[in-house]
Amino acid sequence: MSFLETCNLSIHTFSPIHIGCGEDYDPTNYVIDNKWLYEFDPVLLMRHLSENDRNEFARAVESGLREIQKFFYDHRAKAVELGHRRAQAVSDVQKLYDDSAGRIVQREGGGKSVLNKLEIARTAFNPTTGLPILPGSSIKGAIRTALLENLRNGKRYPVATKESNGTVLKEGGIRREAGRKNKQMQQEILGGDFSSDPFRLLKISDAAFRPVFKKKGSDGAVTEIERRTTIRFQVNRKKRPNKFTAGGNINTLLECIPGNTTQAFTAQCVIEQKAGPGKDRPDVQLDFAQIAKACNDFYLARFNAEKTFLQTNNYAAEWLKVLEANLRPEGIVQKNMAEGTGFLLRVGRHSGAESVTVDAPRLIKIMKERGQQPEYAEAATTLWLAANDKNQTENMEPFGWVFVMRTP
Repeated sequence: MSFLETCNLSIHTFSPIHIGCGEDYDPTNYVIDNKWLYEFDPVLLMRHLSENDRNEFARAVESGLREIQKFFYDHRAKAVELGHRRAQAVSDVQKLYDDSAGRIVQREGGGKSVLNKLEIARTAFNPTTGLPILPGSSIKGAIRTALLENLRNGKRYPVATKESNGTVLKEGGIRREAGRKNKQMQQEILGGDFSSDPFRLLKISDAAFRPVFKKKGSDGAVTEIERRTTIRFQVNRKKRPNKFTAGGNINTLLECIPGNTTQAFTAQCVIEQKAGPGKDRPDVQLDFAQIAKACNDFYLARFNAEKTFLQTNNYAAEWLKVLEANLRPEGIVQKNMAEGTGFLLRVGRHSGAESVTVDAPRLIKIMKERGQQPEYAEAATTLWLAANDKNQTENMEPFGWVFVMRTP
């Protein structure tokens, strides 16, 4: 016999969220105007241009990508008219686009020109509506990490980086060893096959974005607030700064669901519980309260650890003030956490290796200076942060923090 625990979920974003989907906004199908990104169909645009403009485009195609980018930039007014407004862009993203579209941005050794392609990584979206989604698989994966840590009961699964004779393993060997230890851990905790895995009985739908939020004021008047994704820079900052900058600080742009967004997503959750003996009955039985406790224990610890580096380096002072207000003892977040009806979670890209893996086994590759061999450690040495300027050092935001709340 089976019992079903069903509930609706309301998901609030505490910080910017980016869920990779393998698709980009490309400067041949978007323009940025007045700090708004408009996606357009190039074929439709051609139909609305004059014959002289179409001939100009044909010449641009023959000349290469730089001229194609410049053509669309020069005709952005018509692209805006025909396009769909998808996301807000911060001021420095608008400036980067204006300064770089169709232009050479640097030269490599030997005088070879380098073109800024201006791709923007798109967050996961519903292909029918174009609105962002939070995939159920992302939510479930984050829950799984927390539950594994909870059920591990302190047992460690150390990953060897050397052979028994002291020879240092190559990167491929270390990865295989880490994979073997992870598989061993999951087999010991959850069993060795599909039927024994309790997560097959946990179903979470893709969470739908709410583009319009209705807010009731103190006077009883209802205001509709339109919500859109934002285009931000992703920047890499050291936890303990020194004279060397962190790697990866290129003009990389991401589409993000904004942080501090109330009821940003809604989803449905079903937890099946198997009663009585049987080969299809997992030894570990899940319920919402158990999931909530495991996630709060795991992710609060991660947040407090990251908070130390954010405070010490003054990376995100304003963001921390807002989050700590949300986490105040008398607030709705703490109330739901105490009652087992809500939990903290971290999802998506740049959530940090410590938030997507259990404490053991964990082995993070630490890149060194050029020419030096990488090292391996249990904690990363850098943080990825959402910024409005690629050179920003203060008032940034970490990625991935959400609060999941059970609703009637």
